[in-house]
Amino acid sequence: MRKTTDGKGFAGAVVITILVAGFMFLLTGAMLAGYFGGLTEPFATGVILFTAFIYLAVAVGVLIALYQRWKEIKGGEEDEAKKY
Repeated sequence: MRKTTDGKGFAGAVVITILVAGFMFLLTGAMLAGYFGGLTEPFATGVILFTAFIYLAVAVGVLIALYQRWKEIKGGEEDEAKKY
């Protein structure tokens, strides 16, 4: 495959990943600290933990997408949509 990259295109993906994953981790930590700092109820604990799991899943998904983007760029295809 012809190499179409010139070494750029990865910095934007890294910045967005740091922002989104950092926000999700911060939101999860704040939510758990705020909830467990006060009185806890069994049903509400389940809802809070489920929501925290969803936030963490988003953060992990963004990190996986960054890794896939890194492999695309390293493989020589900067813009995957150019193939279609």
